[in-house]
Formats: sequence, structure tokens, C-alpha cells
Amino acid sequence: MKKVLATGMALATLGLGLPLSAAAHTAGAFMKNPAFSGAPPQQCVSTVEMQHCAAHELRVADAEMSQRYAEVRASLGAAAQKKLLTEQRGWLKSRDRDCLAQGRDGGSMASIAVARCWVEVTKERAASLEARLAPKATAEGPWPAAAFLGRWRGGEGTVMKISRKGEGFSIENQWGLDAGMRGTFAGTLTAAGLRFERGGVVETARPGPGDSVNRSALRGKRDCLVVSQDEGYCRY
Repeated sequence: MKKVLATGMALATLGLGLPLSAAAHTAGAFMKNPAFSGAPPQQCVSTVEMQHCAAHELRVADAEMSQRYAEVRASLGAAAQKKLLTEQRGWLKSRDRDCLAQGRDGGSMASIAVARCWVEVTKERAASLEARLAPKATAEGPWPAAAFLGRWRGGEGTVMKISRKGEGFSIENQWGLDAGMRGTFAGTLTAAGLRFERGGVVETARPGPGDSVNRSALRGKRDCLVVSQDEGYCRY
């Protein structure tokens, strides 16, 4: 009985600032916990600090996973999209169920074990989804650097300029009209495309048709880079 109570108390700490209910014991509720909504602490030492750091890392991992899911979904037909949705819902349930089991032994670190599990399995899911986007390997590799280099325009004032920088790439990007939506980022060529981190979120640009992006300015164009369903750029 004491062991059960200890486990319950440890898991309840995952819901700091939230009602101590079953609903709080999910990765989604943990990410949205207002106690962990700000920037993570510089040091992750105490239990609360470690939870805050894990919540931030989980938000980043979950955002990337959601982006990869959207990209895979956009590449499928209606029937396959429905199947993918069922698969994703099952995965979300298993993420909570399997990771909550990590805290079954109780103790002061039980809540940290659960949070770290959520982070790791979410990263694994993102990688699994990304693998579905990777083109078939060829002797020359997925895409040559030339497929990304140059100037690209996305419409409505959005632009992207990609150049080589050492072994990697430099990406100058204006992805929105707000002043804060402009910057220069380091890019790395991967099997899934040109990967870069922007605003704490990992993005991937890959060659594709303009019709796969929800922007009228790109319709009918073939030489384009697709970042998401709502973001893309075509060469000019």
C-alpha cells in the first residue's frame, strides 16, 4: 500500500499547477503545465528544475514530431491518411501508458523517469516518421547540394537564400512579416532534406512541387523547397 501511495505522489508531481487527476498524467498535460511554461532554468538540479527542463525538451521534440507527422500525411492519399491517423492515436496512448509505467516503483526520481521517457519516445517517433520521408538511396546520395543552393521565394514577403558554409549550409530566411521572423541558420544535409533549427524547432526543407504547399504563389511551380504544408519556397 505504501508503494502504491508513493508512486501516486511521484506521478502527481508531474501535474504541478494542474488538478491531480488522470488527465494530468499525460505528456500533453505535462507540456502545457503552466509551472513549466517559461524558459527552462540554466541548471537542472532539483526535481522541479529537472521537470522544467524535461518539459521544455518535450515541447521541442513534440513540435518536431508533429511536423514530421504533417509531412508524412501530406504525402499520402485519403485512405492512407486515415490509417496514419489511427496509428498516431494509438501511439499517443502508448506513449502515456508505457512511460507512466516507468514511475511504478515510486521514489523521488519516479516523475523524472516518466518525463525523460516521454522525451525519448517522442524523439524516436519523430525519427520513425522522418524515415518514411527519406528518398530511396542512390549512388549519389538523396539530393545533391545544388538542389538547395540559391535564392527562393515563398510569396507574401517570405524568402530563403541558401549558400555553402564550410561542410554545411548557411540559410538566410524571412519566413513571415513580423520583425522576429527573420534570421540566419546553419543547415545540415540529411537523408530527409536540409535540416536547420529555427526558434528552437528543428525544420527540414526538401525538394518538392509547389502544389504541395498551401500557398497560391507556388501553384504550378516545380523547382521548390517544402518545409511544411503551409511553408515553401520556389527558385527565382
